[in-house]
Amino acid sequence: MQRDFSAFFERYGWPVSKGRLPFCIGHRGASGHERENTLEAFQRAADLGAEMWELDTQLTKDGVVVVSHDDHLERVFGIDRRISEMTAAELAALEGVNVPTFEAVAALGRQTNTGLYIELKAPGTGLLCWKHLAEKNQRFACLGSFDTAQVRELREAGCDYPRSVLIRVSHDPHALGDEAGADILHLCWERAGERPQDLVTPALMARAFGEGREIVLWHEERRSILDEIMRLPVLGICTDLPDMMRTVPGGDGKFGGQG
Repeated sequence: MQRDFSAFFERYGWPVSKGRLPFCIGHRGASGHERENTLEAFQRAADLGAEMWELDTQLTKDGVVVVSHDDHLERVFGIDRRISEMTAAELAALEGVNVPTFEAVAALGRQTNTGLYIELKAPGTGLLCWKHLAEKNQRFACLGSFDTAQVRELREAGCDYPRSVLIRVSHDPHALGDEAGADILHLCWERAGERPQDLVTPALMARAFGEGREIVLWHEERRSILDEIMRLPVLGICTDLPDMMRTVPGGDGKFGGQG
């Protein structure tokens, strides 16, 4: 099945000559190589050929959007503190912790011409991210969430960026797409057995496309599955290892392995 994305790109002002489709979306940056959701991980993903970065948003006590999957710092940094209970200055002052602000990641995206695929975690971050992107005229971005209320909030506020709804295994993607008012169905089905690609059926894709929606797929690091899903007519695929989807610029033309 062939897919023409030109109308989507024109509608949202995305670059028409950026990389190749499906887009490689570095999951929390190149998180298979660097600490997730750090400037180092995002820069590494860009260096490895990712067209976009998937990133997560949290909110500090004083209302600054920062990029972290978890509110709690224990899993990533080994520190028993919560982002939501600290000011941005207090967070920045923690030794051994490098949680970037959303503004810093967005600036790096502009510098590297990389798109931002923003997963909204903390409520309230969506409108703040949209406002910043609009002020910078940074069009190559998408905002989404598992939380349909956060996606719907953006729609009702008139957000003119593409909106994505993230969908767990066994949930109805079309019903959630309708509930959220989403432009993209993001299928988070990496744990759906040894062949999650079999769930991305022609009927599912035909219905999504017929309803004016694009599809983004889960983060995948299994070579055989990546080879198959890269042939699907989807907008993007997330991965911890962008070099599994993209050859390293200036390299030998072969796919890189995990480093």
